[in-house]
Amino acid sequence: MSARVCPTIIGLKFDETSIEAIDSINTILKSKETGWWVNTIGQLIVIFGGLAVNARTPGNAIENSHIFQTVSSDLSQTSYSIYSANWECFFKSFSALDRYANNQIETIAGLQMLRADITAKERAFWKGVNYGCKIK
Repeated sequence: MSARVCPTIIGLKFDETSIEAIDSINTILKSKETGWWVNTIGQLIVIFGGLAVNARTPGNAIENSHIFQTVSSDLSQTSYSIYSANWECFFKSFSALDRYANNQIETIAGLQMLRADITAKERAFWKGVNYGCKIK
């Protein structure tokens, strides 16, 4: 779905089914934005969450030594978590959210465009949305 110049439609009135479709599209867009926040917060929890649960068992002489405790400090654990986080999946999930939302919007607009009981103005609107116009 690419952004296109939308047709100018004067005197457009939506029927109940079209209004429900627009509400569904707005819900999809809100869900996508929520997904971005959940994804970001989840990644931060994966990186920094290990510091909150620090279950250390009594260790042997090596684990109790000063060198071992320095190497396994919170800073090094956080650095390792940042290094070992799966950043590729993190960024792919953002594009997957976009693709999924756009596919759902195209499906809704395409089905609305093919309905038999709508006016020509509604059909022009849904055709524009199906081919890349944005609903605000």
